[in-house]
Amino acid sequence: MSRPRVLVLNPHFLPGSKGGGSVTAVVSLVAHLKDDFDFVVAASAHDLHTAEPYSAAACLEAQKKAGVALHHLPRGLAGLRSMQKLLSQPWDLVYLNSFLSPVFTALPLLLRRLRRLDLPVLLAPRGELMSGALMQRRAKKLLYLRLLRGLGMFRGLQFHATSETERQGLRDFGFAAVHLVADLPPRAQALPTPRCADESAPLKVVFLSRIEAKKNLLFALEALAKVTAPVSLDIVGPIGNEAYWDACREATTRLPDWVHTRYLGPVDPEQVVATLAHYELFLFPTRAENNGYVIHEALLAGCSLLISDQTPWRHLAAAGVGADLPLQVSQFAQAVDAFAALPAGERLAQRQRAQGYGAARLNAEADIAAMRTLLTQAASGHR
Repeated sequence: MSRPRVLVLNPHFLPGSKGGGSVTAVVSLVAHLKDDFDFVVAASAHDLHTAEPYSAAACLEAQKKAGVALHHLPRGLAGLRSMQKLLSQPWDLVYLNSFLSPVFTALPLLLRRLRRLDLPVLLAPRGELMSGALMQRRAKKLLYLRLLRGLGMFRGLQFHATSETERQGLRDFGFAAVHLVADLPPRAQALPTPRCADESAPLKVVFLSRIEAKKNLLFALEALAKVTAPVSLDIVGPIGNEAYWDACREATTRLPDWVHTRYLGPVDPEQVVATLAHYELFLFPTRAENNGYVIHEALLAGCSLLISDQTPWRHLAAAGVGADLPLQVSQFAQAVDAFAALPAGERLAQRQRAQGYGAARLNAEADIAAMRTLLTQAASGHR
């Protein structure tokens, strides 16, 4: 029996480095299930907020890394025509990985509504409708949602939520056919060995994510403005919003003399774990995460965690790997000082526990089986 053919649409994918967690989610999906499904991935020919398209060599290398066929669509009318041509092929399932993309979501849903796309469709919003994400351009997003609903583009549509919080949020919006299956972890990999830090040196802290309001770098800087311990913060990730980044840079000028910051720019997705391994503490007061791949990567790198309570990664203190706190500046500042005050050996022990905790999450056979079942059942109406 032939494998079901699944067209995976994602606004951004390899070889890009700025697309965030949805890229990691699709990479992990195809890595775990490409023997069960005939995946084809279509994405933009440009990285996020980047004018230049990928080179042909970079696209070829990305296809080799992903291990599945990739289509990189140009911008403008040529991209719309390419999308229509792709959708006209005989697929068993179209799997959408954004709620808000005009090309990679609204266009397929419109064609489906006009009965020009007679295929099962599964939509994973990737956290875009969670309350923290909706804080950015809320009115515009809600208007878009009402427009699509008014046009009947959600009728009979199935949704894939990756956390209980996201499932409940989708149901609050009135969507009934919501399937909860966790995103799949990255494939097992060789992990770096955490090293004991120099007790006389400042605490090495890292923030690694896209720089935008949802990820809450400004809050992190406000917390560091209140710490008493010497801290060295490296900021890693693409700039998603220039005005927000300007506010963050201005905040760095108000930090005390014993807190130093550097901006290192974005990092290749394959180098995230190796990059994080140079730090003791991962600081991530995000407003909303439906998965938090970068949190898992920080654990695998051997970083202790100091994150918000707005992610699925909870009860970290009980596990001895860090803390997940409400978004209160004073609590984050106190947690940084408390971690810095630990002897170097205790900090190393916590980082080793963190790495073990992350490595244990790589064994996700139940989630893999659940995802296989979800895709099979979603496609079964067509097969």
